[in-house]
Amino acid sequence: MKWVIELALSAVVVGFVFYVLSANLPSPSYIASEREVTANTYFVLLRLSADPGFMALVENATCSGDQRAVDAIRTALDAMLPVRYYYNFTVYLDDVRPPTCRVCSSWGSKLASVARPWGYSPSGASVATISALLSDGTRVRLTLSLERP
Repeated sequence: MKWVIELALSAVVVGFVFYVLSANLPSPSYIASEREVTANTYFVLLRLSADPGFMALVENATCSGDQRAVDAIRTALDAMLPVRYYYNFTVYLDDVRPPTCRVCSSWGSKLASVARPWGYSPSGASVATISALLSDGTRVRLTLSLERP
């Protein structure tokens, strides 16, 4: 009779463990939603890098060091990205030869960064990174992180 009670108790414990583990796993709809956000992130970043007007804003922000130039990037991103997304857009130097306006910059240094809301740092879930060229031939790495609040 004791073994029946032990068997029933172990079945309850195993069932509880499976319940807890399955409750903590992300649902398939959540995974599909994250894939959609990641695909959207790459699409937006590729579209931005192909826009000469936006790349001129990026070059102006990296070279001038002026807050108004960085705010122009923020305005362009706010117009393109729906309000339901948090974002972080960062420009890194991806070349051993820095632009002529930032001669002291080293490879991998952060040239400009904007975020909505201010100070948002990316979680790493939906981060897209591509390389692009500025008008003087300097290669930069554009990183965009999107996240739904």
